[in-house]
Amino acid sequence: MRKLLLILVSIVILALSVACTDQKDKASEQKGKSIKHEQHEEAGEDVTIGQVNKNGMEINAVYMPHSVEVAPVEHGGKEGNIHLEADIHATGDNTFGFHEGEWIPYLSIKYKIHHLDSNKVIEEGQLYQMVAGDPHYASNVYIPQSGNYELTYEISAPDLARHVGDVKGFYEPMTFKWKFKYEESK
Repeated sequence: MRKLLLILVSIVILALSVACTDQKDKASEQKGKSIKHEQHEEAGEDVTIGQVNKNGMEINAVYMPHSVEVAPVEHGGKEGNIHLEADIHATGDNTFGFHEGEWIPYLSIKYKIHHLDSNKVIEEGQLYQMVAGDPHYASNVYIPQSGNYELTYEISAPDLARHVGDVKGFYEPMTFKWKFKYEESK
């Protein structure tokens, strides 16, 4: 009788364990789907300007062809007609303590947009740390007309303390330039 009771209790525990695991998996799948959908719905389609791997980082310059409501406004939420972003993640060869694919916080990123057709700088400023579906650096920017442009990012090392014995030093400031064609949305 005692063995039978132990077997029954074991079966019930096993059944409950399997049921709970299945529910967690289904909830996880559902949550993942809704998060991806929300990201896509809010973000729209990103337009790639350029990409480079340097100093243990993958640096992507992109924009959304519309501005984004940001709070607080003084952190990149000014008026604009595009939302300029820098998506920066650690690569596997980084030496500053981040896992591959992790977002790198606390960078200082200055941008400048030069209108090549008129040879004028039309916009310059700072990209701010933001979160949406993922962390990134961004600011709303106003580009006045369709044409040929050059984007410059000046990226400085994070203002972040590090354990000297475990993590090698960060890099000197880096400057990247990409040419791109901008078409006004109608």
